Amino acid sequence: MVEIVGEAVLRSFPLRVWHRQQDYTHDLLREFQLLTSAGDTRAHAVPAKLLAVADEFLTKYGSLSTRLAEDRLAALRRGEVTIDSLVPLPAETPSLVASIRDLLVEVEDYCRNGDLLTLAAPADVTALREWTLSEMLRQFAGEPPTPWSCAVD
Repeated sequence: MVEIVGEAVLRSFPLRVWHRQQDYTHDLLREFQLLTSAGDTRAHAVPAKLLAVADEFLTKYGSLSTRLAEDRLAALRRGEVTIDSLVPLPAETPSLVASIRDLLVEVEDYCRNGDLLTLAAPADVTALREWTLSEMLRQFAGEPPTPWSCAVD
């Protein structure tokens, strides 16, 4: 059971950018699954690591992630452009965010240097990811929310 110690408010959360982030993540995971299914895990250590972490994350936080995604998708379908998205903060938020950031640096480097169909994340997706992680850390530490301030298309 995950111990939730608080909640972050992601003010003016950009739904279209989030949807692009979801598409990018699904494409990346699918390609990494294909790479690792070939069996040469040494050549594809980063994809194997990301898939293992994603699996662990879904096992531990899947119900929380699903609820967030459903709320965001419903708002997008209603035609909303931004929402205030409420994100549960587990007790291990600081270490979780640090490990996610470290892994994402490896993944981005791998995507830039590899012969993949899925390239490094687009700038808006990267900006949303970093803002989200930063907001989780800031609010975990007791700071007030800072709204998303990048252009929304």
